[in-house]
Amino acid sequence: MLKKTVILEGSAHQNVLTQRILPILIAELTAQNHQIETFTLRQNRIGYCAGDFFCWVRSPGQCMMVDDNRKIASSTATADLVIYLTPITFGGYSATLKKAIDHQIQNISPFFATLHGETHHDKRYPRYADFMVIGWQPKPHPAAESIFRHLVWRNSLNFYAPASHCEIVTGDPSEAVLTTHIETALEAIARRTVVSQPELIVQQTHPSSPPRNTLLLVGSPRGEKSTSYAIGKYIIEQLEVHGIHTEILCLYPLLNNQEKMQGLLSRINSTDLVILSFPLYVDSLPAPNIQFLEYIASHRSALQGQSAAYPVNPAGFVALANCGFPEAHHNANALAVCAEFATQMGFTWQGSIALGAGEGLVHGRPLQELGGRGIPLRKALSLAATALAQGYPIPREAQKLITKPFIPAWLYRRFGGIIWRQQASRWGMQKQLLRKPYQEEMGS
Repeated sequence: MLKKTVILEGSAHQNVLTQRILPILIAELTAQNHQIETFTLRQNRIGYCAGDFFCWVRSPGQCMMVDDNRKIASSTATADLVIYLTPITFGGYSATLKKAIDHQIQNISPFFATLHGETHHDKRYPRYADFMVIGWQPKPHPAAESIFRHLVWRNSLNFYAPASHCEIVTGDPSEAVLTTHIETALEAIARRTVVSQPELIVQQTHPSSPPRNTLLLVGSPRGEKSTSYAIGKYIIEQLEVHGIHTEILCLYPLLNNQEKMQGLLSRINSTDLVILSFPLYVDSLPAPNIQFLEYIASHRSALQGQSAAYPVNPAGFVALANCGFPEAHHNANALAVCAEFATQMGFTWQGSIALGAGEGLVHGRPLQELGGRGIPLRKALSLAATALAQGYPIPREAQKLITKPFIPAWLYRRFGGIIWRQQASRWGMQKQLLRKPYQEEMGS
């Protein structure tokens, strides 16, 4: 019987190593009786995930965007094996691959489940594909490798993969070595092995000069109405108390405007402290945020070949992440990517804040309006701002203040189910929340 295998090829441009890996992979799969469907994602028309959860409450199980994301989601929902191919990007996936992955939430349920003692979204479909990821990097990089393996592990949990494997290719190996990598990965899937929890190596924080100016970048598609904006604005207000000049920009409107993006990249070169505030999307940063980090990398790489000093200004870099799960540690991988980016790009990594249940607690409201429930978060951000204003990293005490969920996880999960039904009822979809559109389309 043919096994259906879907390959998502995530390089941003024609890559020599991709061109070498893909034919070997296809040949091995063909020899093992796989029916193969390959998506070269840079050639697909895929919009950024809007973060509106309409694929859960307005059109359950299907994204409202009518583009290639639906075909990809349909193919992965009905596959036996899903394979990601990607350059390792600051320890994570490329923005090209992540854009497709962000839309995969349509294939899981909005309702919560407990898995290994933590909160996850429940299954939508009765079965899920095996999961294999092949990443490549130009040279050995233990920290980036650990982040990458950790991300694959997190994805394997959230997409309920029965078998999973992560393979990393380094340098420019021979044909024989590449073949061995691919055979090893496929053998692991055949043996029904699963990715075990790897160590997550996170770059150390460091002090910097006290900032004269700070730039907050809001990485949420909801912009000023988002929880990311509310959290970031509060810390900016605390920095202003210390006499620091601040500015707030929302990333999404800038990404497709080359002139404005170039202006932003230049501005970052003269900024003392950059703060990126974003929501968690499928275990990592939303694709547009990764795209922005790639833009910075490309910009600074170009500067290296010019007479200008590199980096132009070794600014501090801070990340604020919030997720829809009550446990703040779901943000760990995304923040490790931010730390790795900062280190690779010549920034001074000054730490992060991870907030669990961000939407449940904040829901885009100014933090001053949260009353008593918001006290730990306000204290944490104030403590972080005081340290940053003096050039110090965010102290661990700030994170400790908000590590405990503002309500018990079991209660959050129960209320979450009620809220999803309420939202679906606005569209008359409360009885169709568990709809399985792609299974119906494929007749399976």
